[in-house]
Amino acid sequence: MIRPTAIVIGIVFAASAATAAAQEGGYRTVDNPFQDGFEFTVNSELQPMVEIEGVRWTRFGLHVKGDREIVPEKEMPVTVELAFVNTNPEGVRIQVIALLEDAHGNVLDRLECTRFSANNDRLKESIQKFKISGSILESTSRVYLFCEIEQ
Repeated sequence: MIRPTAIVIGIVFAASAATAAAQEGGYRTVDNPFQDGFEFTVNSELQPMVEIEGVRWTRFGLHVKGDREIVPEKEMPVTVELAFVNTNPEGVRIQVIALLEDAHGNVLDRLECTRFSANNDRLKESIQKFKISGSILESTSRVYLFCEIEQ
């Protein structure tokens, strides 16, 4: 007869092993360049969780600078925040373009980020500044992301 304690220990062990596997294998391999659309709102973050040519894209964020309230009639300072981990033995250059879209998929604005380099086995974060109309920020409910890796 199996004891209840042994069952609980077995369940805990299986759950922790599954969690570890999910954390390591949570990235899906995609083509270079990567392109896909996501539900998204300003002042939030998205975790693309894709691997492009050995580069893992962990975070995309778009935030109004200083947590300011969005004013529709003003150009608002915003930051695009990107995070990648390069698992290649060599450095790479990364290009990201984000299309801000409304609920119907209509493009509201295009943000072309400056290319940046990422060394191997390190988290690389890039914060880039833009000015965007407050009315566009309020209307954004989707983002279409493009990312190209140059080796």
